[in-house]
Amino acid sequence: MMPPRHRQHGYTLFELAVVACVFAILLTVFLTRVAYYQHEAERVTVAQTLGSLRTGLRVKALQLHLEGRRTQLPALARQNPFDWLAETPSNYLGEFYGPELEKLPAGNWLYDRKEQKVIYLLSNGNIFSRTRVDAVKFKVILPGADADVEKLAQEPDIVVWKMPDSVAN
Repeated sequence: MMPPRHRQHGYTLFELAVVACVFAILLTVFLTRVAYYQHEAERVTVAQTLGSLRTGLRVKALQLHLEGRRTQLPALARQNPFDWLAETPSNYLGEFYGPELEKLPAGNWLYDRKEQKVIYLLSNGNIFSRTRVDAVKFKVILPGADADVEKLAQEPDIVVWKMPDSVAN
């Protein structure tokens, strides 16, 4: 008669290693997707805020045109575009005069009075290109005082200002 075999309880080291590898792969895929969706969320938020600022600019330009005050159009380029919004974004830090961008928290908007530019401090750094960019500056562009209504409805804009070539594309 043979002695009874003892049945092994638990997992072998090999089985544990396989489970750990599968878990590591799934975790890597999950974190990659989370990072992608964070980048996309930031890109969409920036686009929405810019859309609101552009709409506010066009409304102000058309208002001046309709009131016969076209000579005041150049003054719009020196105003803070966030003042044109009914409600400023929750991540708007306010107006600064020559701010030190590296000292300000990422993921926020601000207006630089010295350069008269709208600035967005990127929280994910690379949402617009493969090169490292920490802040994007936007400048108000206006047509001349002789512009007609159709041109005023399209041309006033807030555009990216002096970004690396790879970002502008």
